[in-house]
Amino acid sequence: MSSAILPVAIIIGWVLLSLAVGVLAGIKRKFNLEGYLVSGRSLGLIFLYVLMAGEIYSAYAFLGTGGWAYSYGMPIMYAIGYGALAYAFGYFYAKYVWKVGKYFKCVTQADYFHVRYNSRALAALVALIGIVFNVPYLQLQLQGLGYIVNVGSLNTISIKAGIVIGMVIMMIYVYTSGLRGISWTNLLQATLMFIVAWAILFAVPFKQFGGVSEMFKALAQAKPEHLVLHPPLGIAWYVSTLILCGLGFFMYPQMYPSIYSARDLKTLKKNYTLLPIYSIFMIPVILAGLTIAAMGIKLATPDEAVLKAIEVSYPSWVLGIVGAGGFAAAASTASAIILTLAGLLSKNLYTIIKPEASDKELVLVSRVSVILFGLVAMLLALYAPGRLVALLLLAYSGITQMFPGAVLGLFWKRMNKYAAGAGMIAGLITVTYIKFGLKHNPLGIHFGLWGLLVNFIVTIIVAYATKPDENFEKFKVAFT
Repeated sequence: MSSAILPVAIIIGWVLLSLAVGVLAGIKRKFNLEGYLVSGRSLGLIFLYVLMAGEIYSAYAFLGTGGWAYSYGMPIMYAIGYGALAYAFGYFYAKYVWKVGKYFKCVTQADYFHVRYNSRALAALVALIGIVFNVPYLQLQLQGLGYIVNVGSLNTISIKAGIVIGMVIMMIYVYTSGLRGISWTNLLQATLMFIVAWAILFAVPFKQFGGVSEMFKALAQAKPEHLVLHPPLGIAWYVSTLILCGLGFFMYPQMYPSIYSARDLKTLKKNYTLLPIYSIFMIPVILAGLTIAAMGIKLATPDEAVLKAIEVSYPSWVLGIVGAGGFAAAASTASAIILTLAGLLSKNLYTIIKPEASDKELVLVSRVSVILFGLVAMLLALYAPGRLVALLLLAYSGITQMFPGAVLGLFWKRMNKYAAGAGMIAGLITVTYIKFGLKHNPLGIHFGLWGLLVNFIVTIIVAYATKPDENFEKFKVAFT
């Protein structure tokens, strides 16, 4: 028990520091809806950078990548590959989202679809898709947080207690400070995550084998199949999953408020040229998972591979630092998701019931929704857990179905609300059928990409079968 005192103190200290910073960011401010959800469109480069880095690199990146590296080996490299595709796409796409958001005063992803297609119904559909498929992503963060706090505290804090503590802390500062509070806490979280990855995790293969090349030699002896894209995953799964995640990256609802929050277009572009530097922090995480596989250690829960690597390589107190870093990874993403879901519910669903709702009332509904979504995700994490990467890919499969409507709508006049809506629904039906009906990926191609293919086909057919959207010219005004 005495050996656990320092790790527990480090974790609890970091949690309380995060709470204090998050609450102080907004405790004396009276927010309107724009201030609460997109920080008044005022974030400079540093806060925008840590906000997006924290949102993107989550408990999945901290634990899930290491867990899949431990379980499967090289197929996890898709996580590095899709980041390159996503950032290249995002550099060009994000500027249009920012311009639309500034001109039309958008605060959610569904607002973007509303102003493009002049359809409350389509905006509501987008909001529902964002909520339904982002809840598993939020659940992923909480599960990861529970694992991290449990192992980091040397089992002093149970997984369930870790989930509850983390969720309550996040609900408090998100409720209080909105996106401003998240950006402040992410300045702490993103810094700690990066330091933990490179100062602690990168040294693991050196401590166990004397270097990275020696670790791979040992892995080739212990688990040679980990060095190839082998069945049951295979090259088709690798390529299709990389494409799915690369295209779906900017379809996540939480990406849109972050883009809207940028102070100006120059700041946004600088941010996307610098974000790939942060993504390399996943390399030490993957190496830690491969090290545990090379050592032949058997794990009941593969997602704990990174924490096991720390446990066998360092004194127990270091687990406290890594536990705090893992909490940072989970909390930085989960807090942004909770706020985003709350914004979708208040701005794009509640206003259907009460169109005359005031700005003050919508802020209140958003805050209440923060608590609602936090409790739902917490209950799922406690009583319906799943593998972290599996939850991530389930979320991507649904979220990516918004890609044709979002991207084709920028440039193609024939795109209208019927084509966008029909494509999304067709894609979701395909995803659901393959995932829960067939229960296997045809030709090894990820079920989410099959859904996107059907989505594109239906979207194009319906677009040509219906009239061009008259709202297109009004939408284009934002780009002039």
